[in-house]
Amino acid sequence: MARPTIHKTVQERMEAAREKHRCYYAKDEILQRQRAHGVKKRDKEAEAISKEILRAVAKALHGCDDDDESESDTDNSSDDDETDTLSNLPACLLAIKVAKEDMLTLIGADPCEFAKDKLAEYVKSIPDDCSTKGDISIIVNSTGEIEKLLKHVIRAQDKILNLCGVSPEWHAADTVSRFLKTTATYLEDIQLLEMSGGVVELTTAQWLGELMYQKDIRI
Repeated sequence: MARPTIHKTVQERMEAAREKHRCYYAKDEILQRQRAHGVKKRDKEAEAISKEILRAVAKALHGCDDDDESESDTDNSSDDDETDTLSNLPACLLAIKVAKEDMLTLIGADPCEFAKDKLAEYVKSIPDDCSTKGDISIIVNSTGEIEKLLKHVIRAQDKILNLCGVSPEWHAADTVSRFLKTTATYLEDIQLLEMSGGVVELTTAQWLGELMYQKDIRI
């Protein structure tokens, strides 16, 4: 059975062909720019951020080692019981420490590099003929993982605020939550551009250096 005619006039067919070509070259433009820049080594600022997190959490946990054993059972608790397990400061600090380790495993030390890599993954998922959109779940799923981790951090951070006020321990948790919020915002920026203008809009924004991760905006 023959395919139904979508573009009935010569003008419509020409416009459809132009749009298809624009989409293809926009995808190729992003990939070329990604290849040209490559995967950069973590710069001094990224290293400083990572060290700041490690120092903050280590400082907050200092002196609480004797209490860690009594809180070890909280690792196996369900999310429904998490609020109950965060009954004291050592438990909250342990939750932040675990979340920080998970964060660095998932994202690495630089939110900008993480966002750039996810954008490259998305662009590569776009068919060469641009017959369909790319796999936006690459961005959506990563955002979901980060937001789930952020939820645990915020819960512990709020509990620390109730226990100690705006203290060094609270700032340690805040460093982790800001890192996660920044990364999630970078991904949401990419997703919104894809939803509003597709790969062409993404190409334009990237070429102009207008993506949030390119500006290194921190939350």
